[in-house]
Amino acid sequence: MARRAPRVAAELFDTGANMGPGVAATFLQRALTALNRNGKDYPDLVPDGRLGPITLAALDTFLEVRGAIAGETVLLRALEALQGERYLRLAEKRPANEAFLYGWLANRIGEFG
Repeated sequence: MARRAPRVAAELFDTGANMGPGVAATFLQRALTALNRNGKDYPDLVPDGRLGPITLAALDTFLEVRGAIAGETVLLRALEALQGERYLRLAEKRPANEAFLYGWLANRIGEFG
């Protein structure tokens, strides 16, 4: 993963450490599916939370079609959006988590998160 898209790999590692590796992989699969232009670039992925050969092939194709730098940047933004939405949902479902929301968004989302 790190050789394919180092910033995405770092984000997946960070998300995996904070939310679990299955959540991070599912975020990637969901983002890649939403960015496949209705299956024109590669087939939809089953969000099973596993980074196997099908997910990696989709990532390779995505980066080839969209460009390594631009594609990785957009994919990174999609992953961070999914992570932020999950943090918001956690705070909405459990009011005690509202105490952590600001810190989660400040420290877990973005280039330095």
